[in-house]
Amino acid sequence: MTPPFQDALRRAFESSGGRPLAQVATVSPAGLPEVRTVVLRGLGQDGDPWFASDARSEKFRSLAVTPWLELCLFEARAGVQWRLLGRAAVHAGDGLARRAWGELPPDTRALFSSPPPGRPLAESQGEGGERRRPTATPPGNFAVVRLPPERCDKLVLGPPLQRRIWRLAAGQWAQRDIVP
Repeated sequence: MTPPFQDALRRAFESSGGRPLAQVATVSPAGLPEVRTVVLRGLGQDGDPWFASDARSEKFRSLAVTPWLELCLFEARAGVQWRLLGRAAVHAGDGLARRAWGELPPDTRALFSSPPPGRPLAESQGEGGERRRPTATPPGNFAVVRLPPERCDKLVLGPPLQRRIWRLAAGQWAQRDIVP
């Protein structure tokens, strides 16, 4: 079922120039919160936001244990905060991943031929620690993370302040206006 907020979220995405920065929160294997900034690369036809990531990163170790992800996108000009919660869907080697790979700039694609993220730089020096030329096809460590939302929280910083929450339950979206 199409989320009732899909058109407004798409306008927010497009108003940012099509490549907004968003914060993504995961839960580490030790149960600790982890927040990082990602570049949203697109919204699927179903409105699901997605971003590219290295499957060797800490983010993927966290998602393997707890697949829940919360994304926060802030539209500065409009003063609107979007928070989306759902189970991450990882795509590697499929049509979405191949299409995403082709849309990435060469410098970004080159990142995926570097040693694993988070590795000490000194250990990587003898292993091609410098970025190589990007390949035409995505390497095995390239993945796309898509977030099919199960909850959306929209906060308009006003005036007037407004807050609306949508929840997906039994295949139906329910909305409720709440105190900001």
